[in-house]
Amino acid sequence: MNPDGSLATPPVLDYITGWYDKSPTPGEIGPSIIDGHVDNYETISVFWRLRELKANDEVDVTRTDGSVAKFKVTALQSFDQANFPTKEVYGNINYAGLRLITCGGTFSTVTGHYDHNTVVFASLI
Repeated sequence: MNPDGSLATPPVLDYITGWYDKSPTPGEIGPSIIDGHVDNYETISVFWRLRELKANDEVDVTRTDGSVAKFKVTALQSFDQANFPTKEVYGNINYAGLRLITCGGTFSTVTGHYDHNTVVFASLI
């Protein structure tokens, strides 16, 4: 977590995702949270194509132990960062879920940030 309580992201130039370690391990009951950048000032990044996912697409998450948790996308939504629905995205659920989060919307050259977040909702299959 960042000091302001927001979810921390991986280093901007690293082409990696970050798992929020206070969320369930992918495949356990609850919403496992994984975030990554859409791009950076040099090139596209790990979640560049996240916005292309659609319902029923599959997402595989390789866990630390080498096993793979398979998820089915149930929804892709875009949320205004100023009104981000924290409970809907991070709140408890009674099944093994996955939330993939990146930036989206319009990029501001003034602030250097996007104004929305793209969130993929998925469930274990």
